[in-house]
Parts: sequence; C-alpha cells; structure tokens
Amino acid sequence: MATKIIIFEDEPLIAFDIEEAVLEAGCEVVGIARTVEEGLGLLKTVACDGAVLDANLNGNSVEPIAKELEARKLRYIIASGYSRDQLEFVHDATPLVNKPFSMPELVSVVRTHLCNEEHEGDQLA
Repeated sequence: MATKIIIFEDEPLIAFDIEEAVLEAGCEVVGIARTVEEGLGLLKTVACDGAVLDANLNGNSVEPIAKELEARKLRYIIASGYSRDQLEFVHDATPLVNKPFSMPELVSVVRTHLCNEEHEGDQLA
C-alpha cells in the first residue's frame, strides 16, 4: 500500500512537479491544496500519511497546516524559496528543499522522509 501524501502548493506548475516527484518516489498523491483554508479542510476529509508544504500559500503562512500535521504526528517536508531562518515555525529536523529544486533532489527527499516504510509512525517534523 502506497504512502498517501497531500501537496500544499499554490503554483499549479510547481504543484505538478511536486506531484510527479511524489509519484516517482513511490507514494500516492491524495490531494492538492492551494490555500491554507483549503488545506485545513482537506486534512479533515482525506486520510494521509504525510505532506509536502510550500511555506507560503497565496501570501499566508502554512504554519497552521504544519501544526495540524504535528498534532496528528504526520511527517512533512517543506519545499520553499524561503531559507530555514526565515521560517520560524519550521523545526531543525524538518527537511527543507529549496526552490528552485531539481527533480532528483525532491524525489530523493520525498522517498527518504515521507515514503520510506522504516519511518512509518515516526514524526520527522
């Protein structure tokens, strides 16, 4: 059974690239949210095992989504143009892929931190 991932990204072309990376890593995409509100709603209605988050969705911080994922003990990675020191809510252990990212880099991080079965039940965020 494939690991179920939600993508939180407001740019459609980048969301498509992330979806391709998630699929290439061996996971299943179960939803894509383009706003914080849409994302929080999706988390209430769709079962997932982890997420790929852009740090900012249409001008709004994804911190509420990160907090909800943490409360549920779900893993996530950040794919963002912001640096770690610009993202106060991001823990040091949270994987951060800087935009623009290369597809092999993103696939590797997704595979290692989200799709890897040995992490099942672990919280990396």
